[in-house]
Amino acid sequence: MHYFYFMPFLLVYSAVYCSAASPSLSWENDHLKKKVGHAVKSVRFIFPFSNKTSKTVSIESIEASCGCTQAKPPVLPWLIEAGTQQELEVFVNVQGKTGIFTKSLTVVSSLGKNELTTTVEIDNPVLREMSPAERERNLFQSKKNRQAIFTGECGTCHAEPTRNKYGPSLYEAACGICHEARHRASMVPDLKGKIKSESAAYWRQWITHGKEGGIMPAFAASEKGPLSGSQISTLVHFLAKPEPETKKRKGVIRSFGTPRSGIKK
Repeated sequence: MHYFYFMPFLLVYSAVYCSAASPSLSWENDHLKKKVGHAVKSVRFIFPFSNKTSKTVSIESIEASCGCTQAKPPVLPWLIEAGTQQELEVFVNVQGKTGIFTKSLTVVSSLGKNELTTTVEIDNPVLREMSPAERERNLFQSKKNRQAIFTGECGTCHAEPTRNKYGPSLYEAACGICHEARHRASMVPDLKGKIKSESAAYWRQWITHGKEGGIMPAFAASEKGPLSGSQISTLVHFLAKPEPETKKRKGVIRSFGTPRSGIKK
């Protein structure tokens, strides 16, 4: 009779004891983080681990949360001898990504499953502080050739981030990096006060052609800049002051108000 009273406690104790005693691969760290520049395309992580059991453990598969994350085991199944240490190499593709990027992997072995996580913080080129030496070097290059800003090392900050961006995000990548920098050169104006205060023609001229003889580059692809016509149009729309309603209505009348030959008024 007393045996049945103690049965539930024995079952709970047995479950807890077995769970605590269950062997598993020992990972030095199951969550790794890195901070990289915005021009980096792939980030490499190394997860050290060991087999602290008395038997060989077989890693059967490694499942990633998405295709941008790839584990590089030497072979599968991967046999981990008892008492040995190994490293799992993982690559995360961050090309075109911004901000904080977190991905996970599931390592399936003969002992069960282990969850691993990678986090990449991708540097924002607009917010990154340049050193005085970098600023001096870039200013010197711009004075010699204003379009040089879109090539070589400078292009990783001033050309690549503009790809596939439009409107406000394009402004941040193409304009803000210089015109909103805390330590910008004295001849580089702050544009915040000009947004929505100048005409579309004004902005289109400056963005497309820049300033000949100055350091303002031409952003149009036709002048060896990084921006397409459609990108420039969305940037102009974001920056320009709205047109008066009367001007818009006149435009409609001019476009559609003249009757074609042979049509009665």
